[in-house]
Amino acid sequence: MKNSSLFHIQSQTDLSAADFKVLALLYQPLMGLEAHALYTTFYQLVNKTNRLGYTHAELFDLLNLKQQDFLKFRHKLEALNLLVVYQSEDKYIYQMKAPLTAKSFLVDTIFGSYLQSEIGEKNVNLLTEMFKMDMMSLDGFENITKSFDELYEFKSLNLLSVSHPLQGRTTNGGSHLNYKFNYESFIEHLPERLKTSQLLTEKFKDQLNKIAFVYQYDVSDMVSIYEAASRSNKMVNFAQLNLKAKQHYEEKHQLLTVKKKEATPQMIDQVAPQVIIQKYAKTDQQGLALQTATQLLERNAVEPGIINVILMLVLKHKDGVLPNINYMEKVLHDWLNKGVQTTEDAIKHASNLETQYETKKKTERISVKEPDWMDEYIEELAKMEG
Repeated sequence: MKNSSLFHIQSQTDLSAADFKVLALLYQPLMGLEAHALYTTFYQLVNKTNRLGYTHAELFDLLNLKQQDFLKFRHKLEALNLLVVYQSEDKYIYQMKAPLTAKSFLVDTIFGSYLQSEIGEKNVNLLTEMFKMDMMSLDGFENITKSFDELYEFKSLNLLSVSHPLQGRTTNGGSHLNYKFNYESFIEHLPERLKTSQLLTEKFKDQLNKIAFVYQYDVSDMVSIYEAASRSNKMVNFAQLNLKAKQHYEEKHQLLTVKKKEATPQMIDQVAPQVIIQKYAKTDQQGLALQTATQLLERNAVEPGIINVILMLVLKHKDGVLPNINYMEKVLHDWLNKGVQTTEDAIKHASNLETQYETKKKTERISVKEPDWMDEYIEELAKMEG
C-alpha cells in the first residue's frame, strides 16, 4: 500500500448509542483501543464531512499512525466483521458494518466465548449485567399481534426497485458459505398459497441455503420440505425446517456427492456435512446427526471446514453416533478457546488430539494404528466423490 493511495468510506446506517455501547464494552477488549479508535474515526469521517475521499497519508497524520500499525488495526476490524475492504490498484473502498447487538455478540456467535477466554468469566458476567433487560412476565397473556399476511394480500415476490443505494444495516455475523441454492427457482415452484412475506427476508433465504448445503438438497427437495413445515403454521421457523429436512432425508436415504477434487485438506472446507455423515454415522443415526450438524452450522459463525473436522473426529470416537447439539457446541467452543480459527487449525488440532489419544493407549499396551486417521478419511471422501 502506498501512503498516497486514495480511499473512500461507505456506511449504510447511522450508529445508535446502543451500538457505541456494544463497541466500547464488548468489541474493544477483542480489538484493542487503537482499532476501536480507527473504527470511530472512519465513522466520523464518513458522516461529518462532505469529502468523497482521502489519502492514507492524511489519515496516518490525523491519527499519528504508521502504515504497518494501521494495517494491523484495520485487519482486526475486518476479522470482527466490522469492515469490508475493496481494492482496485491504488484505490480502496472501506465499507463499514454496524456492530452486532449485545445479545447476538454474547449468545448467538462465537464472539461471546472468545471474549470470555480473553478477559475471564468474572469480567464477562460484569459486562452482561450492563446489558441486562428487565422484562415483564408474559404468563397468562396471549400474543394477539396481527401479522402482515392477515392485513395485506401477498400479490408478488418482486421487490421495489430503487436506482440508488439506501440506508440500512448490513447483516453482521453468521456462517459464510460459497454454496448458493437456487432461491429464485425455489420461489417459482412453490404453490401460491405458500408465498408469504417471510420469503422476502434475507435471513430466511440464508437459513434455507444452509439447510440445502448440509443435506445437498435440490429445489424439489426444499419445496417438499417447506410444504411439510407449512402445514401447521403459516410462518415457518428454522427449527421446523430443520426437523422436516431431517425427516425428508430419513425417508429418501439418498446418496449425493460433490464435484471431484484432489484429496487435500482444502476439500474439507467445501465437502457437505451430509457426505461425512453418510460415510461415518450409523445408518439409523444419520437423520438426527444431520439435524445436529445443521444447528451447529446455523448457530456458530465459523468456517464450515472446522465443523466438518469436528464431525469426523467425534463420529470416529463415538462409534458413528453424533451427540446432541449442546455437546457438539461445547467441543466447538473448546477448540475456539484453544485458538482454532481456520480449517487448517482444526485439522492440526484434531491430529494433535488423536496423537495424544493414541499415545495414551500405547502406554496401556493396547495395539492401535498410527494417528493417520485424517489422511485416511480425506482419501475415503475423495473416493466417494469419484
